[in-house]
Amino acid sequence: MSKSTVKPAEGKLGVLVVGLGAVSSTFMTGVLMARKGLAKPVGSMTQYDKIRVGKGADKKYLKYNEIVPIADLNDIVFGAWDVYPANAYESAINCEVLKEKDINPVKDELIKIVPMKAAFDKNYAKRLDGDNVKDVKNRWDMTEQIREDIRRFKKENGVDRVVVLWAASTEVYVPVDEKVHNTLADLEAAMKADDKEHIAPSMCYAYAALKEGAPFIMGAPNTTVDIPAMWELSEQTGMPIAGKDFKTGQTLVKSGFAPIIGTRCLGLSGWFSTNILGNRDGLVLDEPANFRTKEVSKLSTLESILV
Repeated sequence: MSKSTVKPAEGKLGVLVVGLGAVSSTFMTGVLMARKGLAKPVGSMTQYDKIRVGKGADKKYLKYNEIVPIADLNDIVFGAWDVYPANAYESAINCEVLKEKDINPVKDELIKIVPMKAAFDKNYAKRLDGDNVKDVKNRWDMTEQIREDIRRFKKENGVDRVVVLWAASTEVYVPVDEKVHNTLADLEAAMKADDKEHIAPSMCYAYAALKEGAPFIMGAPNTTVDIPAMWELSEQTGMPIAGKDFKTGQTLVKSGFAPIIGTRCLGLSGWFSTNILGNRDGLVLDEPANFRTKEVSKLSTLESILV
């Protein structure tokens, strides 16, 4: 892909994150620290990685922004939704992933990131009790309110484009239903009919994002973008969808280690893991219906990397 086929990364980029907990506040703090030159963007492929272009004597290794236009860290403007009203600084301090001395240099910027009211259904995360929640009539209204949030954020912050990122807790498992999830028309009809059983809040976020011209990235094992209706909307709007859990912890280790076992033809009688289940995600996953979503995702991972 050449630079001529991709629009220039001009203007400010809004990064709207669903969930302002440990993952989001750490991510935001890291970016803000890096662009001030107070920390290195360790773990960032766009900042550190290089891709080989060409073959033989013509090959060279280029950074991502030398191949396609990528927004500069200085052009990023953060926003969020969360069921709890704590701002990004308060969240980062409470989560204790980073030390206070590493958060304070960007305290002033983090304090300004105040979460909008979340589109929330307690049936999808029964262990959460926040009150920073939208008052909605039905799933369609929920979606329309999210769309309005995106439009308002763009206007108030002067951003040219937005990407929406799910970093909230794992929802209750929603199996794909052909009558609801197969076509965009069926999905919209279910939203208008307030089908709470088959339309998860995350689907409302994804739908709203795509409709507002924003790519949507799913950072949990929810089935949100695993449905034909969402693929149809993605094609219709020309907006990408991506993700099926961030997989930055044990799943990443499994994905790297399991192929070694398979390649060496070593026997595997079981795979056992422990997890500290920190912050609110652990609390949510203590609910069997929510853990089921995680379980399905993890089992599929082992199946694919051991075959």
